[in-house]
Parts: sequence; C-alpha cells; structure tokens
Amino acid sequence: MPDPELPRSATEPEAVISEIVRSADPACERIDVVAVLQTVFRQRPQLRTLAEVLQARGDLLTSGRPDGPRAIERLVRALREAGAEQLVLPRCGDCGRERPLTGLGDGARICGACSNRRVARANPCVICGSTTLAGRDRAGRPRCRAHPPWGATDPAEELAKLIAARPFGVSPATAQQAIRSIEPTRPGQLRLLWALEGTPDLLTGRGAEGPPKISALAQALIARGARGVVVPLCPFCQRTTDLKQRRDGLRCCGPCWSDTKIATCAACGRARPIGGRRFDGQPLCGTCRQHDPFNHRPCSVCGEMRLRNSRTDDGGICAACREIPTALCATCGERGPCYFAATDAPKCLPCSAKERAEAVCAACGKHRRVNNRTATGEPLCSNCGNKPKPCAGCGGIFRTSGRTPEGEPLCQTCWAKHPAAHRPCTQCGSVERLHRHGRCAACARAADLRQLLSPPGGLMRTELEPVFQALLKPPPRTVLHWIHKVPARRAVLQTLATERGPLTHEVLDRFATAPTIEYLRAALVAAGALPDRDEQLARLERWLAKTIARVSSAEERRILRNYTNWHPLRRLRRLPAGQLVTHGRAETVRIEIRNVARLLEWLHDGGTTLATCTQDQMDAWLSDGPTTRATVRGFLLWTSRRGHSRPLTAPVISTYFAARTIGKDQRWALVRHLVHDEQLQVADRAAGLLLLLFAQPVGRISRLTTEHIVDRGDTLALNLGRVPAEIPAPLDDLIRQLVERRNGRAATVPLKEPKWLFQSIYPGQPIDPHTLGRRLKAIGVPPQLARHASLMDIASELPAVVISRLLGFHQSTGDNWTRESQGFGADYAAEVSRR
Repeated sequence: MPDPELPRSATEPEAVISEIVRSADPACERIDVVAVLQTVFRQRPQLRTLAEVLQARGDLLTSGRPDGPRAIERLVRALREAGAEQLVLPRCGDCGRERPLTGLGDGARICGACSNRRVARANPCVICGSTTLAGRDRAGRPRCRAHPPWGATDPAEELAKLIAARPFGVSPATAQQAIRSIEPTRPGQLRLLWALEGTPDLLTGRGAEGPPKISALAQALIARGARGVVVPLCPFCQRTTDLKQRRDGLRCCGPCWSDTKIATCAACGRARPIGGRRFDGQPLCGTCRQHDPFNHRPCSVCGEMRLRNSRTDDGGICAACREIPTALCATCGERGPCYFAATDAPKCLPCSAKERAEAVCAACGKHRRVNNRTATGEPLCSNCGNKPKPCAGCGGIFRTSGRTPEGEPLCQTCWAKHPAAHRPCTQCGSVERLHRHGRCAACARAADLRQLLSPPGGLMRTELEPVFQALLKPPPRTVLHWIHKVPARRAVLQTLATERGPLTHEVLDRFATAPTIEYLRAALVAAGALPDRDEQLARLERWLAKTIARVSSAEERRILRNYTNWHPLRRLRRLPAGQLVTHGRAETVRIEIRNVARLLEWLHDGGTTLATCTQDQMDAWLSDGPTTRATVRGFLLWTSRRGHSRPLTAPVISTYFAARTIGKDQRWALVRHLVHDEQLQVADRAAGLLLLLFAQPVGRISRLTTEHIVDRGDTLALNLGRVPAEIPAPLDDLIRQLVERRNGRAATVPLKEPKWLFQSIYPGQPIDPHTLGRRLKAIGVPPQLARHASLMDIASELPAVVISRLLGFHQSTGDNWTRESQGFGADYAAEVSRR
C-alpha cells in the first residue's frame, strides 16, 4: 500500500490524470487513458508533474492557452488521435498557431520558429548586425550566415591537414574521412579544430582536456591505421571509455562524475552517491530509493507496489518477477539464466558473481570478493556484510533473510512463516513464499525439470514424461535443492534428454554408480516409473563381472564365472519372495570371490595354475595371510568335485559366538546411555535399544514398518515374532515419535505401504542395514557384539521356544544360544564320560 502521507498525484498519477481527462471530455470514457499515458510518457516524474498541474488547472485541456508544461500538449495530441473530441491543443504564445511548442518565452510556450526568431534577435552579428545567427566565433561572439565563424575555409579540411602533419601515418583524405564520420556538422568540426590548435597533444594522451568527440576521433583514426594515437583514459579511474562528463576541469567517465554527487541520504544518514529523491526533494542513496514508496509502481506481473527492475510492453516488472533469459554462458559453457543473453558473450549468474571486484575486507582483513560496503565506502566480504543479528521472531542470533513491514530482521525459518513472505504466485495463484521470479516452488520446479529434460532448442521426449511426472511428486523445494545443489545431477538429466528410447534400469546402469543415480532410481521406482528390483543383487552382479575380468587366464575366468552363477548367485536369487539381498549377504559373497581371485593371481605369479595346484601350495597361501582366506573352501570343494583341480580343501572358519560379546555391565551401561541422552537422534536411540533389549539384528530393525506396531494407547507392542512383545518405556515413546516423524526429510514422495520406521535418504526405501550399523557404531554400540551379549542374556532367562515365538528367531537358533549361555556344564561332563 502506498504511504498515506504522499498525495495521490505522486502515488497514482495515472488514475488522477484519467479522472480529470474524462471529466473534461466525456468522449474519453471509451478511451484507455492509462494505455495512452504509458505510450506517451516513459518517465514517472513527467506523469507526476502533469497530474499535479492538472489538479490545480484542469482547464488547460480545453482552453488552448500556452501555459503549463509541454506534457499537456503531448497528452492532448495523443488523446485527440485516440478519439477525444473536446480537448484543445495549446497555441503558440507568439504566433497563435497550433504547432509543437518546443520553446519558452515570457512565461508562455512558443513554437520552434518563434523561439529561433527570438534567439536570432537577441544575438546580432558582431560584424554586420544581421540576425541570421549561424554560430559563434572563438571568442563566443555571434556571427551571421554572411560572416560564419569558419569564414571561407572548410574546418574539416583544415583539421585533416593538422592531423596529417603529425607523425600518425595517415593522409589528409583518410583523416578527413575519419573526421566527417564522427562529426558531420561544421560547428562541431570547428570546435575540434580550435581544441587541437590550442592543445596539440589531445590525440597523444591528453584527450581528457578536450571536447567529448576527441575520444571518438582517436578511435576512428586508429581504425583507419593511425599509429601513435592514444584513446584518452579517464583521468580518475584510468579506464578506457567515453568521457562525456566534466569533473575538476577535465573530461571523465560517468561513474567518476557520480562520485562527485555525494550527499547525506535523508533516510539512512550516510554520505553516499545520490540514487534518487523523496517527494519533498531530499536526496536518497540507491538502497534507500528502492524502499521509498514514492518510487514504487505496480508491477505488471504480480501487481505489487514495488520498484520496477525492467520495462516491458505492459509497463514494467519488479526484481522478483523478472525472468533472466536463458543462454549458453560464454565463460563456463553451461546453459542457464545469463546476463547479456542477446549479445555474443552471455554470462551466467555464477560467472558474473565470480567477476566481482576483490579487495581486503575492512572487517576480517581477508582478501575476498566485495559483497557489501560500510557507511564510509570501505569493502566488506559476504560474511562480514551480513552479520548475524537477533531475530525478531525467535530471538536467536542468525543472518537476516527478510524483514517485517516495520523493518525488523527475521531469520530464514521465521521469514518463511511470516505473512509478509507469502505472496500469490504469478503462474498458479497460490499464496505462499515465492521461490524465484514471482513463481512458487512448484511452478519453478516444473519449469526447471522441463528445461533440463529437453534437448537444446527442442521439446521433451514422450519417453521422459514418466520421469518428469515422478519428479513432480516429491516436495518442490526438495527437488529444486536436489537439482541445483550439485552440477552432476543436472548433467545426468541433460544426458537423459539427448538419449533415445525409454528410460530403464539398464540405461541408468550406464552411468557411474553415485548417490545421484541411486536417488533418481529410487524416486522413479517409488513413483512407479520404473519396476522394483533388488539393488544389492544388481550391484553385486556388476561387481562380480569386474572382479572376474581381473583373472588373466581365460579358462580360470570361465571356471570362476560358472562357480559364481551356480553357487553364490543362485543361492541369492532363490531367496523367498519379498526377501531382498542384504548388505551382509552381498559382502560375504564379495569376500569369498575376492579371495578366490587373489588366489588365482597368486598361482599365476608363481608359474602354476589351478589345475596343477597342490595342497601344500594351498596351505602355504592360507598361512601367509588373514583368516578370511579360508573363505575359498567352497570354491575349492566345487572345483575338486568338478575335476577342475586336484582334491583341495581349506579349514572351516570357527563360529564360537561366546568369545565375541561385550560384558553385561557394558551392555546395561549402553542401555542407560541411550535412555537418558536426549542429544542423540531418536532413530539411533530406538534402533540401539531394540538391539540391546530384544537382540534384533540390524537388518530386521531397518525393515520395521508401522504395521509391526500395536499401539493400545497406554501400552505399545511390537510384532517381532508370532506373539507381540511389550515395549517398555521410554522405548515406546521413541517408537511413537518415529511414527509421527515418518514423513521427514527422507520421505520425499507419497509412499505406499509399508511405511518404514527407519527411512533411507532415497525415496521409498528403508535405511540400509550397513548404514544403520555405522550409525550405531558412531554412538558407541557395536551391533554384532551387543546383539550377542543380548542373546546370551535372554537365552539364560527364557526357554528357546519362548525366544522363538517372542523375538522371531528359529527354534534351532534359540537352542544354540541356550547352549552358549550355559557354557560347558553338563554337556561337557557327558562328553568326557563318553570318552
């Protein structure tokens, strides 16, 4: 809303003029007066002056008197062409005719002919007294047409002879051609001649002391092969540019001239260059001018009263609604919003930011890019220029992201919630915090995705429509952050835009394995654009192909490939329906095949093969490395049975669990730590307590869903086995919090059941067991040792059948752990008696 202290002629001049025009001529009711005003008057001050004059003297539209500003004549002429009937053009104050009143005499508007006659009568020739003014001589005295200041000579020829006499290497004809190209009039040529005669060094470095056309003349001579001619530099900033202003008796560039126009800003009180003025005429700096309601106009896109950033055919748009055109950056080669997009050298926003001037920050003393300046003009870096301040919303010390209408600072979180940050989207009309150029996050996301998934200058392929629709399902700001945070993500989508055919898992597999591809794959699977598949098994198959290719012998590669297909891979592919390959199972296969490949490489380096290897050589290799080398036992037994090698074997790796546990005191200390330490994440505390209290493996914890929970209000149970297990406090509250926070940052798409309690960073997937295990280790809970200790403790108190029904273990697993918890005991005595 405009400031109520300002008059209506200052804030709404178009409306004021329209009302006065329609009241003076009823025929203007059918004319769009505002459109006429926007066509005729491009400057806001002209409209304000016109509105103020018409409010005081509305009869100037119909009286024909030559009073007031020339804007009245322009307005009446445009309205009469549009169909006005009763408006009268003002007549010349001297001759009384309807002509363009370009001059001013005795307080009234006069035409150009009358103005010229007045000037001629006021300047009689110093020689004959004639009033046919043609110019002025070197002393500034008027001369008539019969006695022009250049006399009988051609100033261009004289100037060309003067230039050709200098050692510039140009002929008089070439010099005369350069002179006439930059100054076609005789008076202008005469001024250049007088300037060079007075200061001969204007073309060799002292051009700032001459007229403005010296710079253009030097450039024209250089373009025609002149040697030794110097384009004048600005004497204050030493830049090569047009010197059209004058400062301290010398010609200077526009920025250096602006430095002299420094005044105290009436709003902030700082001494800065004048960027505008208030309604009362007081000076304002450039920053305060942007916030002054007197300089605001309605944006033609969003309709808000703001400072217009650029002009359009509809009037102008503000900075928030302005869309920077897209082009190929000439610096980095990336396609995106660029400045100077219509030129041969467009420049994107990041490259433009990198070219900002660098200086020593006045606050921290570091040499960085200048982002702000102090009140005295000293440079500040981005960190020092936006110091953290107390937020008016939450009271915390944060960097300012926005301000209330009263000017109070707000942090990023409070600004996102404040009503002042919510505006209607120019595309869909939804009222929310806009993301860019007057668009909400959803509209900006759709535009960015369509641009990335389309080839340069083309349209998006129909095969990529499922990808586009899949990426429209996550929250808009999540997708925008995912796209623009890492350039590699945009590169993947741009590569898909140039591919052919539908998008499949095999197409994504051609890219390097990276979180970018995995996130995109998970989003497409969760949205139904791609079928679900076992990613652990797919990664294992790709890894096996690369590892087997390392084997040098073609025959041994064939043997190893057959073994992996018929044993480890076949076992994993025949898992029950709905059961996926875990990280632990895949890692077990990797350890085995990696050691087999190392064995074959060792045999090849020793000059032998698998077919000729003896048990002595095998024992030597097993004893000269870690115990994991014994995992080749399955491969050796298979090759022995198939006749690919001699009868070979390897020892069985011991699985004595009791030696790999933690103490009971340490286990309960970890339980107390997870119960009382509220600084830890809720997911980590809940997973650690499920492992320490109920001996649940990490793989099973990661796949718990809301369907496993039986919440009775006062109590909570978890379906771990056939009988629900009662969950004690405070673990029950932690699980309830996981249910409430299920739609956290990882749930980026509307998911179907099951609803995972422990969510992955990838859409639609539970957390990876290996990742959950690393998180538990980071808080001091070793997953395997802690689970063994928990099983030992539970098995010592409960029968195996109860453990099986309550915790979901097999009956034989319960029996094994019951024997482990009892130690040697009666079984050891019976074994001794049998011996």
